[in-house]
Amino acid sequence: MPGVTSTERPSRAPEYISIRSAEFRAVIGATLFIMLGYGLIVPALPQFAKHFGRGDAGVSLILFGFALTRLGGDFFVGALIERFGERKVTMTGAGIVGVSSIAAGASQTFWQLVLLRGIGGFGSALFLGGLTAYLVGTVLPGGRGRAMSLFQGSVGIGFLLGPVFGGVILAAASANTPFYIYGAVCLAFVPLCARAMRRVTETGRAHEVVGRASWCAMKPLLANSAYRSALGASAIAFIVTAAPQTILPRYWMDVLHMSKASSGIPFFVEAAAGMLVIWHAGALSDRRGRKFVLAPALAAGVVASIGLGLFGGTIALIGWMSLLGFANGYSRPGPTAIIADVAAPEERAVAVAGYRIAGDIGALIGPVLAGVLAQYVGYGAAWIGVAACVAVVFFMTVGSVETLPVREPA
Repeated sequence: MPGVTSTERPSRAPEYISIRSAEFRAVIGATLFIMLGYGLIVPALPQFAKHFGRGDAGVSLILFGFALTRLGGDFFVGALIERFGERKVTMTGAGIVGVSSIAAGASQTFWQLVLLRGIGGFGSALFLGGLTAYLVGTVLPGGRGRAMSLFQGSVGIGFLLGPVFGGVILAAASANTPFYIYGAVCLAFVPLCARAMRRVTETGRAHEVVGRASWCAMKPLLANSAYRSALGASAIAFIVTAAPQTILPRYWMDVLHMSKASSGIPFFVEAAAGMLVIWHAGALSDRRGRKFVLAPALAAGVVASIGLGLFGGTIALIGWMSLLGFANGYSRPGPTAIIADVAAPEERAVAVAGYRIAGDIGALIGPVLAGVLAQYVGYGAAWIGVAACVAVVFFMTVGSVETLPVREPA
């Protein structure tokens, strides 16, 4: 498909890394283990909150505090990356998450737990922001889609398998044990990060800033229709993830009369479907274009959300969740690849920060949107609301420009 030419500077070519390089594999492997660690604490949080005499509202407060501080951290990530570089920001974020998680495991009161998880949210913003900026700025343009597939896939596998291992650990140990394991994994990543990401710091790429204030660089980016669609897709990815977590468990048990032990089945089906297609999504994005893959994926997300709202029954729910998983898998690599395509080197830090902010806003909006509509209008209305949000981003994407860099003739 036709696309805009890449604006990479020739002098920066040696800084690029291949997705087959040991450096890239080390970063992706570390991301996988950290996300596995994050998944470990998902089943532990309700049990740990129960230890302090708190129920679902207490768990919601912990999750909200984590998401809110991560959103706040997103506003500082761009400037910190420009000042200190991706490597130092990523290392600092992993260290903050590691120390705060271990401390959270040792919490003596509920409010200590809330505070320490909130600190972890700020560290998570630094870690994910720095790591995303690193991948956006260093992967070869022709492999960005596949690189983001591997990155998003490692995150997805961690979310998929982490809670499973967390449940096993809970059965054999106390509710705070997963926090200690997660903290140790994050701290172990710090020296690995120092070695695997050394190329960025040695070249000084992160410090070559053109002199204008960080957020001033956002204005030309927002004028780009592709960047706006990437921001929308980032928010939608989190809305579509958070909304089912809010309304599906109760619907599964109270309406479909399924067991509590089986309540994770719809989420497993959705995640597994996404993992099946995410590599193909990245390869197709590199070959045919970002918009070529993202727009149909969003359209499928609209159809799946409407189907979940209109058609009841266990089999129908599993089928629509499968389609939603496929849609999510195909929509994941495109937005971050678009960020890399459209942002000049001096704009990448703030471009990634904007992308992270959009995603975390979606993470805050998703549960509220779905929960309020489900409680006051109905379960079907909640899914129609989600479908409407996805449809807005679909039309934004259809009206955007293609950003796949044009390959130079041999």
